[in-house]
Amino acid sequence: MRYVFVVAVAMAILVAPAHSQMKMQDSSKDPLTLKYEREDNERKENERAYNETMKRLKGQPPAAAKNDPWSKVRPATDSTAKR
Repeated sequence: MRYVFVVAVAMAILVAPAHSQMKMQDSSKDPLTLKYEREDNERKENERAYNETMKRLKGQPPAAAKNDPWSKVRPATDSTAKR
């Protein structure tokens, strides 16, 4: 009888931490479903941010300045016209 009581107490001590951790988890959804929902929410957030940026950029006038990084390297006259 004493042996059975000791075994029952030992099992209770070993199972108690695992049981308390199982209560912390959301038992209605598995981890894969939670991952898919998180990825879907991130995708929707990225799409919303992209659309807001595009709306903001469409309202701006186009850039007037011409950007030519090679302008200082090229000669002042056209080299093909000399031939």
